[in-house]
Amino acid sequence: MPSKNDLSALKTSHEKPAILPSNDGAATIKPTRGPLTGRPVQVGRPKKAAAEKRSYKITLSLTEAEGAKIAEKAGLAGEATYLYAALKESGLFDK
Repeated sequence: MPSKNDLSALKTSHEKPAILPSNDGAATIKPTRGPLTGRPVQVGRPKKAAAEKRSYKITLSLTEAEGAKIAEKAGLAGEATYLYAALKESGLFDK
C-alpha cells in the first residue's frame, strides 16, 4: 500500500488527449445538390420574392418633441415598425 504522500497512483499517461474525435479517415462532405432534383440544396430560411422585400429607404427628419412622441407611442416596437403599421392602417398602400 502506497503511503499517503505518494502521488504515483494519480499519474496518468503522458499522451495528450485528442481534442476532436477521429473520423477514421472518412471526410464528411455535405451534398451541394439534392439527390432527387439535382437543384442546389437550400440551407436556412427560404428567400423572399423580390416584390415582398422592403428595400426602398426613406429618410425622415423630425423635431426632438415629434421623435419623442413617436417613440412613446411605439412602446417596445421600433419607431420605423410603428410608422409602417400606421401608414398601412391608414390605407396608403391599398391599391
